[in-house]
Parts: sequence; C-alpha cells; structure tokens
Amino acid sequence: MKKRTRPIVFALLLLLGAGATASAREDFAAANRLYEQGRYAEALATYLKVARQAPPGRGGAAADWQVLYNIANCHYKLGNYLQAKVHYLKARRLRPLEPAIARNIAMTDRHFLDDARLPEPDFVTRSVQTLESWVSMDALSVMLLLAALLFNAFLFLLLTRGRDRRRLYALGFSLLLVAGLGACHVGRAAALGRSDSAVIQEENSPLRSGPGEDNTVLFKVNPGLEVRIIDRSGAWVQVTASERIAGWIEKKRLILI
Repeated sequence: MKKRTRPIVFALLLLLGAGATASAREDFAAANRLYEQGRYAEALATYLKVARQAPPGRGGAAADWQVLYNIANCHYKLGNYLQAKVHYLKARRLRPLEPAIARNIAMTDRHFLDDARLPEPDFVTRSVQTLESWVSMDALSVMLLLAALLFNAFLFLLLTRGRDRRRLYALGFSLLLVAGLGACHVGRAAALGRSDSAVIQEENSPLRSGPGEDNTVLFKVNPGLEVRIIDRSGAWVQVTASERIAGWIEKKRLILI
C-alpha cells in the first residue's frame, strides 16, 4: 500500500467506526422507547441487535452493562425468567456493585424452586470489584497507553542526556506503572473471557460426587440456580451453589455466564 493512501484508509476506518457507534446509540434509544411503550418483544429484538454489534469485553455499546440489564428486563416482562436471570448475571459481571441489578436478581429468584445463596465475596474481592466499577476497561487501556508513553519519554531522556538520579527514579517508577497496569489489564481481560459462574437450565439436574454418570448423585437442582465453577474435567464441571450444595454436573445442563 502506498504511503499517501494510508491516511485515506485510516480516515475511512475512523468514519466507519464512528458510524457504527452512532447506529448503536440510535438503536439503543429506539429500544428504550419501545420498552417504555410496553412493546417488550420488539424492544428485546432491538437490544439484541445492539448487543451483536459489539461483543462484551471489546468495547462499544454491548460492553455497557445497561444493554445486558435491559435485555434481562425485557425477558422478565415476557415471562422468560431463566433468560432474565442469565442476562442480569452477565450485567453484574460488568457492574458487580450495581444495586438495581442485585434487586432484580432477587426479584427473579422468586420464580425459581431452589433458593441457595452463594457465599458473599470477602473484603479483598469487594475492594477489587469497587475499584473495577470506578475504572472501566477503556479507561484502563488509556492509562496503560499513557504509562507506556511516559516510560518511553523517560527512557529517551536517559539515553540522550545521560544518567541522573531523578531520571533513573522516574524511569523505574514508570516501568512499575506499566507493569502494574498491564497486569491489571490482562487479568481483567482474562476474567471477562472466562466463565466462572453458571445457571442451571434443566429440571432435576443431578450433582454427582465425581465427573461421570457412574458417580453417586448427591443433590438434584433446578433451573435458575446460580452456581460457581470450581473445576473442569471434559464435559463435566465441579460447581458449588452454597456452603452445603456442591458436586459435579454435565456442562450441557448449564448456561455459562
């Protein structure tokens, strides 16, 4: 590609990205109007269209917890309580401390047979969740980029103007900043791409003592129950639903969050 054509290509890409973002905003606003009018099925289809435009964890409208939250609201209004809970939990992954999500999950749980509660997160986990609710993935990416630029600036000064205690200190600090922000970015991206919780989707799903149908059935659980994934073995996963309920279950009986 000739150098003089590159700016044109980049400009076109920027315009296409801006157009897609504007289209997603318009669709989101249209879905909100449909929901307010009580046209929940049409609103759901439009919210799903917005969600397909940008998968969660990659930026854009679908990375906004409100898209998933509103999808869940539509499912609830339509009586699809299992899908409502699934999408409330997906929204909670992006906004773990949002009170409205917690209230609606509790409201949805009234429609299910099993009422087990996962243990509350400890202080460290809640602190991390609070920090993540303040700093989005996009903001973290910008901070990482700025830290990398800062590191390169101090490195340039060190190479061109010689060693100096203050420059060495600044270079070391910026390097630690890059490493810390990079670790946070990688960790959060991996967490968004990994399913560590799920919802039971089949009635009388057996929890067994080990992976395989030849193991003893410990409990039977029902749709809507949230479980935390502990381990995996082929088509089986080890889950816990409370301090008293745990076991192995076939992955096909779960909806991963």
